[in-house]
Amino acid sequence: MKEISWEEGEKRILKNPEVAKECEKAEPEFQALRQLILLRRKNKISQQKLAKLINSHQSHIARLETGEVPPSLKALKRYAHGLGYIVEFSFISVKDSHRNYNYI
Repeated sequence: MKEISWEEGEKRILKNPEVAKECEKAEPEFQALRQLILLRRKNKISQQKLAKLINSHQSHIARLETGEVPPSLKALKRYAHGLGYIVEFSFISVKDSHRNYNYI
């Protein structure tokens, strides 16, 4: 499977309004995924190499990176671990956030 950029994958999937709505709900996960993709590229690790490091397949990494597969916390943790990182997150009050998340 040919590797495409995050931007190209994002354009493709956001054409579907239903997918766009679900992506908005999962924005924190997609932000984390974007950071992991940047780290993978910065460290010059191919999707194929990352897949071997986490005992997965390159095609799964590609589907995750293009948004075909939603980035679950478990998947983000495996991806990060393969790059030599851990996932940390924090909670921010909705009233203090500049984003308008609507999870309900």
